[in-house]
Amino acid sequence: MTEILAPAGDADALEAAINAGADAVYLGLTDFSARKSAANFTLDNLKEYAARAHVLGCKVYVAMNTLVKDSETRSFFDCALRAWNCGADALIIQDIFLGKILHETYPEMVLHLSTQAGVCNVYGARLAKRYGFSRVILARETPLQDIKEISEVLETEVFVQGALCTCFSGQCYMSSFAGGNSGNRGYCKQPCRKKYKVDRKGFEEYSYKLSLSDLSVGKEIFTLTKAGVSSFKIEGRMRSAAYVGSAVKYYRDILDGNTQAVQKDFSDLKRTFNRGGYTRGYAFGQDKNLISSDIQGHAGEKIGEVGTRQDYAKYTYIRSDYTPADGDGFKVIRANREEIGGGVWRDFYPRIKGGFVLPKNALFRAGDAVCLTSDVRLAARVASVRKKIPLFVQGSFSLDKPPKVRVSGDFGELFFEADFSAQEAKSRPFTEEDFAECFSKTDDYPFEISSSAEIEGSLFFVKSQLNAFRRDVFKTVFETLAKTHGELEQREIACPNVPVEEKINPLLAVIDRDFSSAVYKDYPLDYAILKPDDFRNLGIISDFIEKAQYYAWHKLLYLPAYSTGEDLKAISKIVKDFDGIYADGVFALEYCKEHSVALFAGTGFNLFNAYSVSECVRDGAEQFCVSKELSDKEAASAGGEAAFRLCGGEIKLMDLGHCIFAKSCSACDERTIYHLTDESGRVFPLHRYKNSCCRFEVYNYALLAHERTCRALYDFTVSDTEEKALCLSGAKLSVGARAYTAGASKNGIR
Repeated sequence: MTEILAPAGDADALEAAINAGADAVYLGLTDFSARKSAANFTLDNLKEYAARAHVLGCKVYVAMNTLVKDSETRSFFDCALRAWNCGADALIIQDIFLGKILHETYPEMVLHLSTQAGVCNVYGARLAKRYGFSRVILARETPLQDIKEISEVLETEVFVQGALCTCFSGQCYMSSFAGGNSGNRGYCKQPCRKKYKVDRKGFEEYSYKLSLSDLSVGKEIFTLTKAGVSSFKIEGRMRSAAYVGSAVKYYRDILDGNTQAVQKDFSDLKRTFNRGGYTRGYAFGQDKNLISSDIQGHAGEKIGEVGTRQDYAKYTYIRSDYTPADGDGFKVIRANREEIGGGVWRDFYPRIKGGFVLPKNALFRAGDAVCLTSDVRLAARVASVRKKIPLFVQGSFSLDKPPKVRVSGDFGELFFEADFSAQEAKSRPFTEEDFAECFSKTDDYPFEISSSAEIEGSLFFVKSQLNAFRRDVFKTVFETLAKTHGELEQREIACPNVPVEEKINPLLAVIDRDFSSAVYKDYPLDYAILKPDDFRNLGIISDFIEKAQYYAWHKLLYLPAYSTGEDLKAISKIVKDFDGIYADGVFALEYCKEHSVALFAGTGFNLFNAYSVSECVRDGAEQFCVSKELSDKEAASAGGEAAFRLCGGEIKLMDLGHCIFAKSCSACDERTIYHLTDESGRVFPLHRYKNSCCRFEVYNYALLAHERTCRALYDFTVSDTEEKALCLSGAKLSVGARAYTAGASKNGIR
């Protein structure tokens, strides 16, 4: 199977995707969608749109890919059932544990594991398969070798076009802690698209340091096909119908070998959205175009330059061979950096040879690039394409007998008989042309009709009766083609078993890169979690293992959420020397089973509700920490007293799957800690560590100071000795100390 999967943020985009040749579309509902700002669909209209898609040979996947709070779980399960009964061909789920419960309750449902679950290695795929998922949507950061291995375990879906998140899938909390708007809940405000500077030579100027270019794999899609990928996903539920239609056509023509159309398709695609260039993405290794530090917004396609003619006082001359249409939009970009202005062309502007004019702008200079960012003719062309199902309609008519019709197509044949009879004509008789005219009217049904008729005798029909018969015929054909699966009755889902212990002992766990600080002599730990700056430095690791017995009951190894197959091969050589693993990725449930080591499920598991906590513990997690995005009240509801809470240190906001310095390795000063500063002056510690290659983490600019709970976790990855002592002592941070925050503990997040 080779599937082109298109985004549908609204009805227009849905139509554009289907008409351009998409094999499937994915869309969100008003609730539980990771794209809350899209128009989305409702449970009231989903059935109608799904039916139309099915008739035209297109599947519909419903994205319920957000984290779900304890108070929302019943609504989530109900919404999933209703979406399935509306005709969804699959449900896209982020919370792997809620997906497991859905599968156990409704094994008939088809479930796809969202990219937000962060699957990038074979262990994650095995877990998804064991939990009942039929497909995994891979993290965008997954290398090609891992894609191949995962595709041998489970059906895979891979992004080929569209925006790339800066952070590793499912692990971004920057929007949450910058303003309480969680990306994991569909409310991301995209702080990664803002300007930053870094305290490293050559990176001190403000630019879009965290913003990535749009992905476009183009003909590399054949490499992914050879790797075993089944579905090729286009990102863009926030994009226009013109973008969706153009992207689908581009990849359809590539796969179909329509090479003459591909160049024009790519031009259309650039005009609908691009950030000044494309990247092939992570699967093929970090390329020079991955980071879009100069342009954050839509750059369009260059079609000319600002000219030097001065004979139009109110206008700027644009030198170009492009002929604009009324409403076309343009941006002016200087030296390949962000735009300095733009304009919309109108029909009443002067028409000149060798170009066109835009409204005067004092910032424009001769030689500035002029880019087309809104092409009204392209949008109209995409909207005009209509996919239709060919039907052959054959009529049979004779005196005093009810009319009969046979409808045939790729689906087979259907036979119909009217509830009225033909009468003898007193004037003009019924002809084959009359039959063809009647049945050529398909109302809003997407049918293309060819017909023939056998007429015996001179017959007459009441026109309204024949029209009603035709409507009934096409309605039945439509409903037959629209059918996919049967509806399911609601089934009981048992209440979760929140972990309960006879006696809740206070426990203290700390994540740190270096436990040599004297502070740990004063505050013995239950769990010391080593997060090495270099996972391949056996000296640091052996030193920790030797000395940890003096200040901790359990010594654990930190396992990042972004762990590729190559990363895990190295880690597997040392994991037996530890008492267990603290992991931020759900794949660790499977990894720890294979290696027979204890698991501490970390904050990156995103345990948001009691159902997920219960399933996680039942499947082997000996300790667990609820999500750092929960308020105290929500955390208590989800995990009870047995749950760890992140109480101090810094809040990790991002895991990056790439080098933020664009792999300028020869000039790298190889520091462990850098500082990322935004235009408001807020400083975010940037931690570099080594696994199979260099990786980066972004931390919050403020120290987390939450009142210690019964079971407390501290993340001291980028903390100094004084900050560690402050947190561990439980001292109140005074005015004048470093900026601090209570995190989400009081108000939670949206």
